[in-house]
Amino acid sequence: MAKALPQIGDKFKGAVQKTDQEQKITDLQAEVERLRASQSPELEIEIAKLREQLQTQTGEIAIDTNLIDPNLNQPRQTITQESIQAKARLLKKHGQITPVILVPQDNGRYMLLDGQLRWEAAKLLGWETIGALIVPQPQDLDQSSLLTFLGFEDLNPLDKAEAIFKEITKSIGLEINEIATTLGAVLKRLERNNQVKELTKLLIANSEEQQQGLEVLGIINEEQALFLVFLEFGLNPASVKSNLLPMLSLPEDLKKAIRYQELKGAHALALATLSSKILKISEQGAAIERIKATEQVLKQSLTVPETRHLIKGIKAKYLTSEQSESKEVKVIIQKISSGLSEITLANASREQLQSLQEILSQKLDEIGKLMG
Repeated sequence: MAKALPQIGDKFKGAVQKTDQEQKITDLQAEVERLRASQSPELEIEIAKLREQLQTQTGEIAIDTNLIDPNLNQPRQTITQESIQAKARLLKKHGQITPVILVPQDNGRYMLLDGQLRWEAAKLLGWETIGALIVPQPQDLDQSSLLTFLGFEDLNPLDKAEAIFKEITKSIGLEINEIATTLGAVLKRLERNNQVKELTKLLIANSEEQQQGLEVLGIINEEQALFLVFLEFGLNPASVKSNLLPMLSLPEDLKKAIRYQELKGAHALALATLSSKILKISEQGAAIERIKATEQVLKQSLTVPETRHLIKGIKAKYLTSEQSESKEVKVIIQKISSGLSEITLANASREQLQSLQEILSQKLDEIGKLMG
């Protein structure tokens, strides 16, 4: 009598499951049961073959590290030698706990979908093979890579921002400036209508509920396409506007500090205020100040409030004392704020509105020149 067989499904706990893979498991398990029922003389041989086939299709197997190629379009663009060495120390001490995820290529090689840091560390340790899960080629490799990294990897804010906005541009055709404008306009409208909390609730809703919820909030067409991408990635649009979008406009010295010195995003945004425009000095001079401040932040492990205090001191060296407030300007500000209400503007004639627009536009230009 054949020996009792282990549950094949138990061999694949933790594997990346796809619909076709789940069907494959079901079919192969059914074949095992058929062979068991038939009591075929070749039962053990056939079952062994099925086990091997099933493991190759969906389970963790050892793959030659030299047969693996990185995904050049992966979200993680920052791989430092320090991070590789740190991962190598963990692998050496604890072994490989989580398999890398690979996509088979036509030439017999594999492309990394997830786990480049583990792969690099394994090569550094001289490992000939690495534990891997093999999955079919995704229809959209870039999006699959991004979703994988958002779920399993701790991307720095710059890599994360670049990957997300690249995917948005690719999927709905909006450029960065259009994304920023649309995002800002919608959030401002929701804030005015006290609906921001309703948007946040959609983060835990399913796709159909998200679409319906956006329609209720008046977010439709191009706006809806943009916000559906944010929600699909589990991103709060307000947080995207405050924390991710500004990453793209950081000066190069701060981007390098994030990539290679592990500067935190919040610190980088604070240091970015040391600009040539604010300090009223050259771009080169501002860069020198930022680099010096960045080194101090990293060396002393300053908190964000401590970093802001440091920045305040640097600004004080360059900025002259502010002139005393003008009482006339203060009165004008109050009149504009309280007098130009929506009702007042709605009751004005088109000619009056046009004249007011021209005057305000002229004064804004004059203010812009005075502020440099």
